[in-house]
Amino acid sequence: MLTVLDTSVLISALLFRGEIAGIHRAILEGRLQPLVTEPILKEYLRVLAYPKLRLSQSEIKYLLDEEIRPWFHRISEDIPNDVWMPEDPSDDQFVNAARVRPETHLISGDGHILQARERLPVPVLTARELLDQLER
Repeated sequence: MLTVLDTSVLISALLFRGEIAGIHRAILEGRLQPLVTEPILKEYLRVLAYPKLRLSQSEIKYLLDEEIRPWFHRISEDIPNDVWMPEDPSDDQFVNAARVRPETHLISGDGHILQARERLPVPVLTARELLDQLER
């Protein structure tokens, strides 16, 4: 399954235990193929550096080099720059990235995205909904 993971889902899957860690396992097992753009990768790194996460530079580098780059497919196509989330324009990059490849799902825990999912041009799933689909 092709996916674009919003930042909160990725961070939770990588750093926290519990059911959401199943997303990380599914990536490592090849059941999920996450897609990423350069701006989304920069967003991941920006959030990984938040002081509240208490990650050292070497831990951030490890996550990037060992847990993200080898498993995430970088989108090389031109990414649309359409506005879908006027209330939070930073979310548009996730929607637009998911539009590049057919059958790509956006996996999000973001309230703005989840509230708008009926009007978005891509299927949007919560982490729990994704895990339920993977268990079928």
